[in-house]
Amino acid sequence: MNKRPLFVALSNQKGGVGKSTMVVLLAGYFHYVAGRHVVVVDCDYPQYSVNGLRARDVKNLEKSEAFQRMLYEQYERTGRKAYAVLTATAETAGETVEKYLAESNEPVDIVFFDMPGGVNSKGVLKAIIHMDYVFTPIIQDRMVMQSSLSFVSAIQDFIGQHPDIPLRGIHLFWNRIDRRVSRNLYQIYNEVIRQLNLNVLQTVVPDTQRYNKEIGIGNRYFFRSTLFPPSEPLLKGSGLDVLCKEVESIIYPSAKI
Repeated sequence: MNKRPLFVALSNQKGGVGKSTMVVLLAGYFHYVAGRHVVVVDCDYPQYSVNGLRARDVKNLEKSEAFQRMLYEQYERTGRKAYAVLTATAETAGETVEKYLAESNEPVDIVFFDMPGGVNSKGVLKAIIHMDYVFTPIIQDRMVMQSSLSFVSAIQDFIGQHPDIPLRGIHLFWNRIDRRVSRNLYQIYNEVIRQLNLNVLQTVVPDTQRYNKEIGIGNRYFFRSTLFPPSEPLLKGSGLDVLCKEVESIIYPSAKI
């Protein structure tokens, strides 16, 4: 019997923090670069952003012989087919994954979940506490930060009160940081995070348009895709490679990075 894969969720009460994009980028790194077998569960009903990106990727792939050739060469090099993207609600996420695992002959090491906003939304808390790890992107916005800290503190308190649940930890990370803006708010909230004894990653992801660059006709390079990892020339200065390795050190603490 195959061992249970790791369940890793990207979750925040607020939208617009880059949650779905980070699911795609982390999944791409672990599946296509780090050699882990990945499945993504898009629970962000009704928009299903990750599933929508997969549909756009496939559509653009069909129009481009160059991208088709890249996909073939990637498979020849890595032996990796595209990871599966499943759709569910937070309430049905567990059932959807278990059904997939029971029916699939492919090994699965990590299941990434793109969770909907709001810890009080139906099924979200139940889904989150059955994860192994939760990562919460935060941005330099007072309303987002207040909501995010409230969300993470509530989950952290729940972990403390229920040590028998699967969830091992919840980690904040700074996303879309504009380095031209004053660092005062960033520094203030880092101190608040420290005082609340919450976990925050060392990696800070900069605000850069490359994170939105998708596969398209005429695009030589791209960043956000469900079929490929980001193009190598765009990785420099993106912070993504550093973020992925820090996440890897948390979810695989015994692995050599």
